Amino acid sequence: MSRKQTIKLAAAFGFGLVILFYLFWSMGFDNITRLFMEVKLEYFLYAAAVYFVSEILSSFALKIALKSKLRLRTILPSQMCGMLYSAVTPGRVGYYYTAFALAKKTKESRTKNIGLLTLMQGIGFFAKVVSCLIAVMYLSARFINQASRDYLLMASLVPILFVIIIALILYTKVVNRALMRVPSMQWALKHVTTLQHAGKEVSKGIILQLLLINFIGWFLVGLQWFYLAKSLSLDISYWDAFMIQPLLSAVMFVPFTPGGLGITEGGSALLFALMMPQIPSVEASAAGVAFVLLTRINSIAVDALGLIDMRIHAKSEK
Repeated sequence: MSRKQTIKLAAAFGFGLVILFYLFWSMGFDNITRLFMEVKLEYFLYAAAVYFVSEILSSFALKIALKSKLRLRTILPSQMCGMLYSAVTPGRVGYYYTAFALAKKTKESRTKNIGLLTLMQGIGFFAKVVSCLIAVMYLSARFINQASRDYLLMASLVPILFVIIIALILYTKVVNRALMRVPSMQWALKHVTTLQHAGKEVSKGIILQLLLINFIGWFLVGLQWFYLAKSLSLDISYWDAFMIQPLLSAVMFVPFTPGGLGITEGGSALLFALMMPQIPSVEASAAGVAFVLLTRINSIAVDALGLIDMRIHAKSEK
């Protein structure tokens, strides 16, 4: 990573911490830290186990998309390490580590793998669009606050925007024509063309399989979030956790801070204040902030197992 990239990442991380500090300050440090002190470890571990299963499922999706002969146990560390990187990079672009890692293992083109992962991301965002719209209908029937409607709309627009961008890159010549007009960027045209060919080679049958896997993953991660809510002793049903998951996870792709740090917690504070009217709004908002932070900790703790992938690469390069 260059010095300029490091400075940008540090600035984005700092911005996220400032937002987070403001949330802690406005809702009371004690309200949030108390929830962490009372976390029920058994539910936290249940959530971690479910998330691990979802990572196995995602690895299976990679195997299908890449048409790879690699075993799942070989793909899984790369998938998890990619998710670990995505959690600490703006827009979650760190996930593309997976493309580079698998290219080394399969001896195939990195650009081709990036194209396939971009297609998978597009399919994932399309699934998020559908799930966000379902969540909006479910939650709108219960919430009439204008602020909540604005947030639900914003969260739904994030995956829609990414689907449009990915579709333009993979299935149109818009980017190609733009690059051809800039002499200094024409070197990238070859890579974009390879991305497009890789995406177009994926059959409709495989796309449907990947879409189905995404929806199954929604149920699994919804269960992870439900267990994490239980670990914080929050009065939230499985269906509530299931419905807020696509909305909050979509906001994590907002590229202003690493993994949407601070921004996602703020959205969660708003949703929880509306979902838990039986307790003071400040306490409910604090629960929302603590909940998202706990989901981050839970997922990062599991994905940290993927760091073994970096050790494998280090040994293979000697």
